[in-house]
Amino acid sequence: MNAAPPVSSLLGTRAAALREAAGYAVGRSSEANVAQALRVTRQVNRRLAFSGEHTVIALAGATGSGKSSLFNALCGTQLAISSVKRPTTGRAMAAVWGQTMPGDLLDWMDIPVRHLMETTPAGLDGLVLLDLPDYDSIVTAHRGEVDRLVAQVDGLIWVVDPQKYADNALYEGYLSRFKAYADVMLVVLNQSDRLAPADLSAARDHLRSLLAAAGLGKAKVFTTSALNGAGIDTLRAEVAALVKSKRLAATRLLHDVESAALLLAADLNRERNRRVSDTSAVRLVAALSSAAGVAQVADAVRLATQTRGTTLTGWPLVSWLGRLRPDPLKRLHLEAFAPAKTAAPGEAGVPTTAALAGRSALQVSDIQQAQVSTALRNLCDDVSRGLNPGWAQAVREASLSHEHTLADELDAAVTTTDLGTSTPVGWWRFVRVVQWLLLTVAAIGLAWLGSAPVTKYFGISPLPLYRWHDIPLPTWLCGGALIGGFLLGILVSFGVRASANHRATAATAALQAAIRTVADTAVLTPVNTELERYARFVAALARALP
Repeated sequence: MNAAPPVSSLLGTRAAALREAAGYAVGRSSEANVAQALRVTRQVNRRLAFSGEHTVIALAGATGSGKSSLFNALCGTQLAISSVKRPTTGRAMAAVWGQTMPGDLLDWMDIPVRHLMETTPAGLDGLVLLDLPDYDSIVTAHRGEVDRLVAQVDGLIWVVDPQKYADNALYEGYLSRFKAYADVMLVVLNQSDRLAPADLSAARDHLRSLLAAAGLGKAKVFTTSALNGAGIDTLRAEVAALVKSKRLAATRLLHDVESAALLLAADLNRERNRRVSDTSAVRLVAALSSAAGVAQVADAVRLATQTRGTTLTGWPLVSWLGRLRPDPLKRLHLEAFAPAKTAAPGEAGVPTTAALAGRSALQVSDIQQAQVSTALRNLCDDVSRGLNPGWAQAVREASLSHEHTLADELDAAVTTTDLGTSTPVGWWRFVRVVQWLLLTVAAIGLAWLGSAPVTKYFGISPLPLYRWHDIPLPTWLCGGALIGGFLLGILVSFGVRASANHRATAATAALQAAIRTVADTAVLTPVNTELERYARFVAALARALP
């Protein structure tokens, strides 16, 4: 089996992950939870920046528990002034074992009273022992000082006395907040000299049961008497073992990281969508296409193509009348802005989105606008299902990030799309040539028939009139060409209609592709980016938690 990584290594990894998760959660998760996570990561950085050779353990307890007397007993000298009167001192005192005073560490913890012990018993080198104010002090500032330092120290020794160790307020009002720190906490039943051995054993067992009920079952329990020294050596040995392990600070900070991560983890939900579904994307594009007037433009392409095709392929004597009909594309102000080749807005000769906005004559109806709003709302509901309100709101804001420019972007997409109408269909030109040839043949036949008076007037020999089935050849030429041109015009009208439908279909596809690009840029990409941010938040939290 692989050995578990050291606590210090885990701390660095998880603290970095917590900081990353908090960065993603800014503006989305609870401000208090994000602030707590960032505070913890700063505290980790500050604590690790100080000497790793020192372990800070604090004694905390209620008034009359003998906390200061126990502090003196552990120090082996009279440093703290013990008293049962209220109020006691409101500032903490530090006793330091080692060669040097860790001034930067104590400055960070704001401990003004410091004592460097003259002698250092085996195992206590690097210990910083704090005597805290009474946590139940009637002075609010004293209680605040305890709360501040309890959040900074590496380990805790809670001192209780035989009279008040079972006080419910101790467990529900204070100790229950530190369930996660049970393995860096020692609980001392002090003043054991006041109880008979049997009563002391019963009280110790009762204390353990109360701690277990409060979620602190991992905390070790000791009995001491600062008066006669009972249990002091045992407690000192336990403290020395904690100092020697060099793991207490990292373990405590690791619990801080996990607790802060659990607060942010309240925003996690497995029943969420990781990306916008294809169904929601298709519905959005359909709504935007409707609002952009894609169907209207496609109809205009069909009519314009049919009109132009009829004009080019019809019988020349009457097809020119088609030029008198209004061009549907020009009425929509689209033909002049349909580029012959694909180019990015802003390139030479290509209008920008801002310049094109509003230049088409398409109008968005209230119904179409409502369809867009409904599609956006449905898309947001789809992807934000399972997210907490803060993250869901961020998704909605992402979907509306282009709300004020969306109409212009759709208009620009329509006006810059090549509708495929700038050049005639290839076979139209061939039919046009045939029609003119037929018209020329008809004109030759007609001229041939009318040449007799002219030749007679000028005294020229008349042109021979060949006959076929007793009908003069010029008549065949003139009549056949006229009838052929008329019939050809009728036949090619079906081809023109097919070409018009084909171009309308192609224009629809091109317009929808342009609308999809707008949808991607204005809605889908911002929403998916927000969902990706949430996914990274989840991944970072997973690394921050055990």
